[in-house]
Amino acid sequence: MRHWRYSCWGSFMTALALAVPAAGFYLFAALRQLLVIKGSKAPQRGLLLGFASIGALLHLASLSVTLISEHALNMAMFQVGSLIALIITLLLLFSAWRKPVDNLFTGLLPMGAVVAILAAVIQHQVLLTDLSYALIWHILLSIVAFSLFTIASVQAILVILQDRNLRKHQTRGLIRSLPPLQTMDALLFEILWLAMLLLTASFIVGLPAVESLSNQHLIHKVAFSLVGWIVFATLLFGRYRFGWRGPVASKWTLTGTGFLILAYFGTQFVLEYVLDRA
Repeated sequence: MRHWRYSCWGSFMTALALAVPAAGFYLFAALRQLLVIKGSKAPQRGLLLGFASIGALLHLASLSVTLISEHALNMAMFQVGSLIALIITLLLLFSAWRKPVDNLFTGLLPMGAVVAILAAVIQHQVLLTDLSYALIWHILLSIVAFSLFTIASVQAILVILQDRNLRKHQTRGLIRSLPPLQTMDALLFEILWLAMLLLTASFIVGLPAVESLSNQHLIHKVAFSLVGWIVFATLLFGRYRFGWRGPVASKWTLTGTGFLILAYFGTQFVLEYVLDRA
C-alpha cells in the first residue's frame, strides 16, 4: 500500500469534466422528483430514470479515472465514497423497475452529486496492490452492503416521517406520494436482510486476509463494523421475535448505519487527514 497526496493535473481535469455534468443530471433528476412529491409536476418515471442513468454513466467514467491506477485500486476515502454513491444509484435504478423507490432518488442523488465532485477534486491516493481474491470479494461485498444500508437509512427516515404525519392526520405532499406504511416497512426489511447477508459474507471472506489488526490500521474499523453488525442482528431478531417495525425499526437502522459510517469513513478520515497515514 502506498500513499500519494495528489494525482496529476490531467486526471484531475478529466475526472472533473465528467463529474460536473454527472452531478448536473443527478440534481435535475432529484429536483424533478421533489416537484412530483410537492404536487407541482406529474410523475414521469422515464424522465427520472433516464437522467439518473445518464448521470450514473458519467459518474462511472469520472470515477474510473481516479479509482483504478496501474493495476491497483485507489481506496482513498472520497474515491470509496464516490464508488458507494455510484452503486447506490445503480441499485436504485435496478430496483425502480419493480419497487416503489422513486422518492429515494430525491435524498440519495444529491449526495451522489456532491461525492462525485469531491472525488474528482480531492484526488488522494491510497493504492492497494497485489490484491488476493479474498480481499477483492471482501471489498466488493462490503461496498455493496454499505450501499444497501445507506438506502435503508433513507427509507427509514421516510418511514419515520410518514408515521409521524399519519399520526397527525397530515396526508399531503410527501406522504401522499408514498406507498402505504406497511409496504414501506416491508421494503425496509427486504433491504436490511439482503444488506445483512452481504455484510456477514464480507466478514467471513475478509477474515483470512487480515494479517495484523494493528499494522493494517484495522482495529477501529473492525470494532465499529462489529458493533454495527450486532445492532442490525438485534434489529432483525426483534423483527422476527417481537414484530418491531415503523419508527422503532427505523431508529435501529439509523443507529447501525451510523456505526458502519464510523467504521470506514470515520477511521479513514483520521488516517488520511489527521495522522497522514493509510
